[in-house]
Formats: sequence, structure tokens, C-alpha cells
Amino acid sequence: MTTPVRRRARRPAGAALLVAAGTLLSGCTLPDVSMSPDLRGDTAATTTAPERPAAAAAVAVADPAPTRPAGELDTGATTHTVPAGDRTLVVDWWTAEPAVEWRAAGTKGLQLSAHLEGGDDDLEVLVTRFAATADDGSTRTVVAEDRGEFALQPPYSYGTALVLTPSAADADRVTLSVQFDLLVETEPGSERYFRQTVLDSIVLPFLQEETP
Repeated sequence: MTTPVRRRARRPAGAALLVAAGTLLSGCTLPDVSMSPDLRGDTAATTTAPERPAAAAAVAVADPAPTRPAGELDTGATTHTVPAGDRTLVVDWWTAEPAVEWRAAGTKGLQLSAHLEGGDDDLEVLVTRFAATADDGSTRTVVAEDRGEFALQPPYSYGTALVLTPSAADADRVTLSVQFDLLVETEPGSERYFRQTVLDSIVLPFLQEETP
């Protein structure tokens, strides 16, 4: 009688290897490897640099105060018009010197010319006295005085040159005042006159001496 032989089923070789690998891995701990932040995609938090505070507003620096105010003769000449009854006395002032550089310690030279406009040209007008005085705030000085008789009706004019001597050391300006004493004829050819006094003035500022 023949006894049947039982055959064992063969396990696939790959299955044995997987079992062995599983056995080996069960006894070891693998390191926790995380993905690089650059590979996390949109889920990674975005870090932004803190904003810098706005720059402080620039502080305006005022220009130093001028050491000399503007003067009428800074451009070399100026003209004044002064009422004289029914006429106008026109006084032209000018200088050939640089007025912007005048200082209290120096002398100053300037000129003036005066003529009348308006009124009756047939009436004779005479200048019987011209006087100029300079006042620097501490001293008043007579610059010129003329007591002649000079025709002033058109087309004649009265002109003169003036020289101002040095002022007080602490003076920052000088005021030059002029006076015209006029004789105006009452009627053409009558040789009878009435008197008019006409005043004018001009302020001449100085450069101040620099202090250490």
C-alpha cells in the first residue's frame, strides 16, 4: 500500500526578504528627517523684514540774520518826489561808490540834483539856502550849507556833492537830511516872493564789524 507524501508549500523568496527586513527594522530607530523649509510650499509661514521707521523730517536751518539791511543806494541811485505847494521837488540821489560796502568807520561820497515839476513856469523860483545834516544816532553833523541864491524854475536845477565823515563805531546807519529854502515869485516879473521850505532825507545803512 502506497503512503501519500505531503509537500510543503514554498514561500516566495521575496516574502522571506520582507520578513527579514521587517525584523531588522523593528530593532532600529530611524532619525526623524523633515523636509527643507524651501520645499514646504505655500504652507510655510512667510517671514518679512520689519519696516524701518520713517526718516525724521529734516530740520530747517534758518539763514543767519543779515548784518546789513537793504539801502536805497545799493543799486547806485534813487529818486524822491517831495510836495512843494502846487509843485513837486524831484530829488535824484546817486553814488559812484559801492554803497553795500559802506561801514561806519569810512567816508561816503554821494551826490544829489533837485528840480521842480508842475506849477507856473513863468514864476521865478530861487534856492536861498541848502543845508545837509548827518545823524548816526549819537552825533548830528552839518555836512554842507549853501546860502547863495540860485534859480530853480525849469529848466534849471540845483546840484551838489556831499561827503560824509566817519560815524560812531557802533552806528549801523546814518540818516542824511536835506533842507531847501525856496523863494517863489508871487506874480511873473513882480519880484515879490514868498518862502517855502522843502525837506527830504535818505537812510544809508552800514555793514557791521565782525566780532570774534
